Amino acid sequence: MNRTMPSARSLSIFLLVGFLGLMPWAPSQGVEPELGGSFETDTRWRPGGMDGYTRNETRLTLKLDARSPQVVFHAESRIRYFSLSEVQTSTDFNDSDLIQPWRHELYEAYADIYGLILENVDLRIGKQRIVWGTADELNVIDNLNPDDFGDILDFAQKIPTLALRLDYYPGDFTVTTVGIPGFTPARSFPSSWDVPPTFPLPPELTLGTLGDVVALPDNRPQDASTFGIRIKKTLLEYDWSFSYVYGHDEWPIPTQAELIPVDTLGTTDVELTLEYPCQQIMGVDMAGAVGDIGVWAEGAVFFPEERVYTDIISPAGDQDELALDDEAYVKFVIGGDYTFSNGLYVNAQCMHGFFTDRGTDNLEDYLMLAIEQSFLRDELKVRLAVAAEVADVHDIEGRSAYFGGPQVTYAPVDGLEMTLGSMLLAGDTSTQFGQFNENDMVYCQVKYSF
Repeated sequence: MNRTMPSARSLSIFLLVGFLGLMPWAPSQGVEPELGGSFETDTRWRPGGMDGYTRNETRLTLKLDARSPQVVFHAESRIRYFSLSEVQTSTDFNDSDLIQPWRHELYEAYADIYGLILENVDLRIGKQRIVWGTADELNVIDNLNPDDFGDILDFAQKIPTLALRLDYYPGDFTVTTVGIPGFTPARSFPSSWDVPPTFPLPPELTLGTLGDVVALPDNRPQDASTFGIRIKKTLLEYDWSFSYVYGHDEWPIPTQAELIPVDTLGTTDVELTLEYPCQQIMGVDMAGAVGDIGVWAEGAVFFPEERVYTDIISPAGDQDELALDDEAYVKFVIGGDYTFSNGLYVNAQCMHGFFTDRGTDNLEDYLMLAIEQSFLRDELKVRLAVAAEVADVHDIEGRSAYFGGPQVTYAPVDGLEMTLGSMLLAGDTSTQFGQFNENDMVYCQVKYSF
């Protein structure tokens, strides 16, 4: 009789569920396990452009915490089911993962150990999200975990990574050091987004297909590791921190472009080689209040380790074009929020240099505004968030983009939230968000937390 070995993904789910099921029966030995999580559905529809669903997901999130006097263990696991079938040919009909796509993600799993080395030293080891910065999600100094653009509605997400974190409390300030032994690249926008491929070519040539090969850093400590240190202190009733990070840029830069003629009409295929250059980042951030207005600010200076050139290979000859100068460049964000006496909440931020912007001449400006009002004893929440991207302050009309939309959330009982909203995008296609101007969407989400 033929036997099929279970997949690693199926086995991981089985072990996770089995472990959680056994936890309540385990001897306590001073450990207090806590289980929580959430169930949610997320349906999104693109009414214009390439009309159709862009997401139809059901997600189960399980969180486990186990506490003892000196150790705290935390794990978060996500089981995601996507009801949009990925069947391409008739041979896919026997593949359940294509008929009903799903995946299991271990989001975090780490242990906090207190007083192991010294009484004023805490240690955290495992897969973890390390949050640095005081701005509202738009953190320019938050550079230890790579960006996660898998959800356009929450592009400030990060990917937790395996790390060793040490917090030292010598007095009225905190020193945090972080070591990350391996390299993890950033996650780009989902493939369901309608974005035409682009690469600058001479006017007499037309882009055919655009392919690429990614060269990750060598998988050894001296090449793939990231190191960071942060000093945090309260001064004059404001929270301040100073930070330093050394590692690879999480977004790749083309170091080679091979131009391949396809026909006599100028159609040209392009094959790119993408690499991740090294950089150093020095940052400072603060947060506090001016009267009843909350204020925050962050600034980061990026020091590329060396100049990066793109080697362009074509039948007409080879040439090098500067892709990234070694000149330092600065990103910053400032913002504040205020709640009026009638409950109206306003949040405004200005950001110079998006997460993917690189170099002194390629930093764009962003203005974000969110207004929120609650009704029915906070059961109904109405929110309007809008943003403007300015790629060139000297040509705002021609080099800008706008995005945002309204959102209504209804929470009739504890733990339950039902959300209806939309995301609208418009602007010049050469800008970061203007390239998505055919991707307006309407979304409906239901979430129950337990």
